[in-house]
Amino acid sequence: MQRVLRDGAFAGETHIVTGAAQGIGLRVAHALAAHGARVALVDLDPEKLAAAREEIRGDAVEDPIPVPCNVAEEEDVRRAVATALEAGGQINGVVNVAGITRDARIPKKSFDDFKLVVGVHLYGTFLFTREVAAQDWHVRFKNAGNAPLRDGVNRYVVNFSSVSARNGNVGQIDYTAAKGAIEAATRTTAREFAGYGARVNAISPGPINTPMLAGVGEGGIKLMAAATLTGRIGEPEEMAAVVCALADPKIFGYATGQVFQVNGGLYLA
Repeated sequence: MQRVLRDGAFAGETHIVTGAAQGIGLRVAHALAAHGARVALVDLDPEKLAAAREEIRGDAVEDPIPVPCNVAEEEDVRRAVATALEAGGQINGVVNVAGITRDARIPKKSFDDFKLVVGVHLYGTFLFTREVAAQDWHVRFKNAGNAPLRDGVNRYVVNFSSVSARNGNVGQIDYTAAKGAIEAATRTTAREFAGYGARVNAISPGPINTPMLAGVGEGGIKLMAAATLTGRIGEPEEMAAVVCALADPKIFGYATGQVFQVNGGLYLA
């Protein structure tokens, strides 16, 4: 794949990407691996994870680590982070991409579906953020005598929101609520993690060419494309490029607590 940063930008680092078996997550994992990172590929489906690993391997410096995991289950997440930490000796970054939809208007929305969607998006983001800190970053902070970590080690979190968190979207009260909460959680996490020397930001994409978007049908996709200022939907590789920039302290080392609107001009912040 085409690299967007200097070769070896993340050499020696270990990054976790959730939702890494397809769509945006797969492209993010591929891009980080191509720039030298050891990437823990987190997703629910072991077969899709194996296929993702094979796809990435050709461009990866370090062999990706497939980690089957339900991101909304606490013990699964604990094990996933422990696996990544054991493999790399430290965690440098986590990218929370995993997401699902179960669309229905509010009168017909089942509570089970509401909980499922919120769980994958919001609980998954919280659990991975918490476990990376609890198992690695906070331990280092305590060992440093509770002094801010200024050790020059790259540490970051990138969360995924959506333009729908600002615009709303019919049939997606669970999805939009979770994405709005992720933006608020990003700001709080940035404040709490400043002592770890970690930058915490979020990306808010517009319509992106993924299996999730395909569910709205060709007509709906054309309408979304026409509503953007660029006149098109985005590609997963474009989101991966933004993640790489945010993960690189040489580019965005002074940005934290921000939500980056990457939506083709569908929403102007």
